[in-house]
Amino acid sequence: MAGVISTPHTLATEAGMQMFRAGGNAVDAALAAAAVLTVVYPHQCALGGDAFALVESASGDVTAYNGSGAAPAGLDADLLRARYDGIPDAGPLSISVPGLVAAWHSLSSSQGTLPWAELLAPAIALADDGVAVSRSLAAGILYRQGAMNRALRELLLPGDRPLAEGECFAQPALADTLRILAEEGADSFYRGSLSQRVVRGLNAEGCPISSEDLASHQTALDDALSLHYDGVEFLCCPPNSQGFVLLEALASLDALGLPLDARGEGARHLLQALLMAADDREALLGDPKRNPIDMAALFDRRALANRLSHAIQTGQAPAVNNPVAHGDTVAVCAMDDSGVSISLIQSVFQTFGSAVLEPETGIIFHNRARGFSLDPEAPNFLRAGCRPAHSLMPLLLRRDGRVFASLGTMGGKAQPQILAQLLPGVMAGTASLEAVLATPRWVFGARDIDFPGPTVAIEADAPAELDQHLKIHGLDVARVPACSESVGHAQAVRRRADGELEGAADPRSDGNAGVCAD
Repeated sequence: MAGVISTPHTLATEAGMQMFRAGGNAVDAALAAAAVLTVVYPHQCALGGDAFALVESASGDVTAYNGSGAAPAGLDADLLRARYDGIPDAGPLSISVPGLVAAWHSLSSSQGTLPWAELLAPAIALADDGVAVSRSLAAGILYRQGAMNRALRELLLPGDRPLAEGECFAQPALADTLRILAEEGADSFYRGSLSQRVVRGLNAEGCPISSEDLASHQTALDDALSLHYDGVEFLCCPPNSQGFVLLEALASLDALGLPLDARGEGARHLLQALLMAADDREALLGDPKRNPIDMAALFDRRALANRLSHAIQTGQAPAVNNPVAHGDTVAVCAMDDSGVSISLIQSVFQTFGSAVLEPETGIIFHNRARGFSLDPEAPNFLRAGCRPAHSLMPLLLRRDGRVFASLGTMGGKAQPQILAQLLPGVMAGTASLEAVLATPRWVFGARDIDFPGPTVAIEADAPAELDQHLKIHGLDVARVPACSESVGHAQAVRRRADGELEGAADPRSDGNAGVCAD
């Protein structure tokens, strides 16, 4: 089947291309790539993580897949509050139920065409044979080595020496786990033989996840959130995803008749709109079962116009409660000539997540419990069975009733900022996607960079005048190195006006895009 796929690692892209050549559709290609990424990019995603996806079927229906897991019943807020100032950023008490494997299976069974085992075959081979450590993985090992449990250190720092870029890196235990998933299906992870190993291993580390926690997990399917702006329909996952932050910012600009400008004088207005929406995220986002958000009220054009107008007139930045943009995530975007499109994002949250490797299964687990709060008044207060506030936000763009672009990025809470800067180029279609993704970017709250106060970080090769355009009272402006991971790894694919498929991978990643001719 003809198709296009973009991922942050060349081996993942090749796995997706194999599925296209085998007759699979865009969902098959994306899932094979996603499985490979858990092998080659374990600092950013793993079987012990979460995933979200948006899929447009060949008939034009769009479905949102929520593969985030809940807080374990044994993770008690009172006990944590007595021991810590907040939820730990690493270790066994930062782990929530992983939803990634169930999300993969839900996508495959509802939207894919190839056998489940075939999708996992490339990942199994790479975990067995080993892969070269990438630039990004080598940097992640150095950054997070102090937080790793013994099993993860033994894997990534053999003899207490960090694996270096280019070294061969094999994961036999993970290969065996992937084989079990291929043979027994995703149910093994939640209710079968793998679940028993996961619970036993995590309990030994001090994590309270139980068999009941895993068995109760299900992927949630929903309608996408939708916003029309400048002749395009923007589609995001609903809460507990932060996708509404981008839509709210666009609605705010639209309410005042302002253009979407990320590089000129209008960049200040875009930043203010994004910060205003981020304030709402901090005030409102949690599990919608307990704290539903009234989207109609949130997107009220008159209220948005008044708020943004006030921010512009006063020159003040909204009081964003948590400006840190950290987050380690991979995005996979794919389309095919049958009309299927997918944006899939999976993550361990921060670098190597909890930094806990369960040695029997070879699975690294995320620290997504950090998405909860210990404040009983917070919308994301830690409660058993509730999903956390989530940064993952796949994005589809639709025009004239069909999706023409699929985007996604790493970047934690800065994902709406990064995607907003890509949109003008993606929508216009005059520049190549490679050029759009390579354009210098900025983020508020740079990942892994220690600024003394709230700071807008701008890549060094961005135009000098951008410093002034983004200057808002109360925020500092600073430069970071060009082609910096601090501004995310974005992926994009697009169906051009002439019907040709196009893709690009962020030059800040280790990836590429591939186009398969029928």
